[in-house]
Amino acid sequence: MNLDSPDGVRSPSPADTKHPKKLIFAPGDIETPTPTDPTTQQPTPEASAAKQATKEESAAVAAASALRTDTSTPTSATEQDLVAHAARAHQFVSNPPLTVSQLHPTNPLHQFHSWFRDPRLLPASAPETCTLATAALPSGRVSARVVYLKELDERGWTVYSNWGSREGKGRDVFGVGEAEDGPRPIPEPGAGDEDLQADLGGGNRWAALTFLWSALERQVRVEGLVEPLSREESELYWRTRERGSQIGAWASWQSKVLWRAEPETLLERRRNSLDPTLHQVPGNVEERDIDDGREVLEARVREVERRFEGVKEIPLPPFWGGVRLVPESVEFWQGRKSRLHDRFRYVKVGEEMGAPRWRIERLSP
Repeated sequence: MNLDSPDGVRSPSPADTKHPKKLIFAPGDIETPTPTDPTTQQPTPEASAAKQATKEESAAVAAASALRTDTSTPTSATEQDLVAHAARAHQFVSNPPLTVSQLHPTNPLHQFHSWFRDPRLLPASAPETCTLATAALPSGRVSARVVYLKELDERGWTVYSNWGSREGKGRDVFGVGEAEDGPRPIPEPGAGDEDLQADLGGGNRWAALTFLWSALERQVRVEGLVEPLSREESELYWRTRERGSQIGAWASWQSKVLWRAEPETLLERRRNSLDPTLHQVPGNVEERDIDDGREVLEARVREVERRFEGVKEIPLPPFWGGVRLVPESVEFWQGRKSRLHDRFRYVKVGEEMGAPRWRIERLSP
């Protein structure tokens, strides 16, 4: 950082653009404490030997690096140390393996329920947190965001959100058209899939959910088709939300741009209360020297509060509700040593007596 610059940001030089400086290189893989003798507080003989080996290995890496190009060569002692001690990278060794005998033989939703109810998954870790990925058509651009699983039944995984905005998830899934007066209503499930697809217009019903439970070294990946819940189903969950969240759902046109600024404008008008050399929040976050669009949102919230003043039960917005991801494949991933993970995937292969039939496959890690 150039402290002589009024904004604390150094402009990139031609050399920087040719060989950009690494901002992060395997964080956390190097900083390991050196074992010491508790009586003398000096490094143990083993630690001293390891340190000497580190110097020799680092020297060997440095010598080998001379034969490589600048773009592929570790350029700092930290990077050289990491390359010389690759075993310091995280290994998945804390949990037992996953075998086919542990899997539910016919139903991935029951298998997910079993993993989700594992007593080692503490509520404080929010195991319901997952990443929802969608893709817009015809561009194919992928978008992902973190959401919360709210329901799981025999049909699939359910999440709730605003789906009526052409700027957000609604654009990808429901193909929301142009609208300047607010979010569009989301489609209602019809008598059949054909009716629903007609309502979806240019949307892309394919989506994916990913759950990561780091403490258990597990992932679950779900891929399938999105279908909207009925208004009656969405109403049930809507009634459990606190009033402030209901107000917020009405007030926010999700992902719509509230404010924008070009870089040169920000450099000239950055907050006076923020030290450009430190990553810290101003003492009073409400003291802003420029408008950043937050007032637009808060004004909208006040407007909605006035609209529903005295209304005991705020109604469900037409653009807000639940969608269910109906699975076509579900993968259960268990971390293993040397990255030789256990991966089992259920693939839908048809139906039998109205219920899906699933084939189980082991995937290469």
